Amino acid sequence: MKFEFSPHIAFQVKDYDKAVSFYKDVLGMEEISSSAAETHLKCGPINFYAENSDGGFTFFEFKVESVAKAGEILESHGCRVTHTYNEKSVMFADPYGMRFHIWESN
Repeated sequence: MKFEFSPHIAFQVKDYDKAVSFYKDVLGMEEISSSAAETHLKCGPINFYAENSDGGFTFFEFKVESVAKAGEILESHGCRVTHTYNEKSVMFADPYGMRFHIWESN
């Protein structure tokens, strides 16, 4: 099973408005879109999603050939599902503290 890194990283921030301003004004990220819950930023080829949340998690994203098969592999290695959007889009937490999204394009 191949886990292909997708150039999308989401992260949860406290003090959302100040955080977004910092990423744009200090780090020079380009704002693509924004709402009260999330701001899509871009820096080079990487897409960042600042989420208005006190959770403090960072989420990587991987494209897989089969979410079902990838899920079996991940769960057999101690990962757990944290949210299911649909059968082709699932959030996981690994046993080491990282959170990530896997999705199937087919």
